[in-house]
Amino acid sequence: MRERSESSKAYLAIATAMVSISFASIFIKWSHSPPFVIAAYRLSITCLILAPYLAATGGFSRIRKLGRGETGLILLSGVALAFHFGFWIVSLSLTLVATSVVLVTSHPMFVAIVQHFLLKERVKRIAVIGIVIAFTGVVLITLSDWEEGSETLLGDLLAFVGGICAGIYFLSGRLARQRLDVVPYSFSVYGLAALILFAGGALWGDDLIVTDSNELLLFLAMAIVPTIFGHTMFNYALKKVPAHVVSTSVLGEPVGASILAFLLLPGETPGLWIILGGALVVFGLFIVLSRGQVTEVPA
Repeated sequence: MRERSESSKAYLAIATAMVSISFASIFIKWSHSPPFVIAAYRLSITCLILAPYLAATGGFSRIRKLGRGETGLILLSGVALAFHFGFWIVSLSLTLVATSVVLVTSHPMFVAIVQHFLLKERVKRIAVIGIVIAFTGVVLITLSDWEEGSETLLGDLLAFVGGICAGIYFLSGRLARQRLDVVPYSFSVYGLAALILFAGGALWGDDLIVTDSNELLLFLAMAIVPTIFGHTMFNYALKKVPAHVVSTSVLGEPVGASILAFLLLPGETPGLWIILGGALVVFGLFIVLSRGQVTEVPA
């Protein structure tokens, strides 16, 4: 009975996260701050929200006692998350929300390749078919943006690379969550990524001090909705249900974000080829994650 109850909580967390992460690109599009500043404040505010819980539950003591292996995984996750947010948020200023979100969630394709060729873990033929379908969708999206100019293509590329970083983030996170509770792990990774992003913003010449109340409210919304109720809920579910279930659930983000963008953002109507390409990416990734042996990457 207890095991069933824990499983139900995990599926509720997944459902909550699927809806929550769809709002991230909308909040980012509404913000006028530089990309590194947006991501850094989003994660910093998230850490401030999580800090009282850590203090009350002894989480800070647990973080201070991290072993070398745990520290290494957190460092890898934090760096990958920082680059994921940096590349993705920049891409949102250069291309459509629908295009950016589809490409940034395409990382399971690379996980399958890494597993098969580097980790020597056999990937089923059905998974290979799914990878080909998904990559075909990526090609369609890229070709559809070819006539829009180099800036749009750069946005596509940045979203694509941001997806690779997400794959690294979740691969390392899957291993770390077997050793660490969700809040100490999330706090450590978010905090490290925030520091990296603040440093990146300073090197880029961004003004790191934000006083505009509307911007701060948007940062707070990003911290609460897509981060705590999105990323952290996925991290919670990782230990309770199979990883491929969590991985497949992230495919709801391109659909949700595209619908929200169409309803809430001007000029965000995707063309026919983007819709077809996005459908192929989602369908291909669904095959890979539900029928293949790609079970290591939650997203």
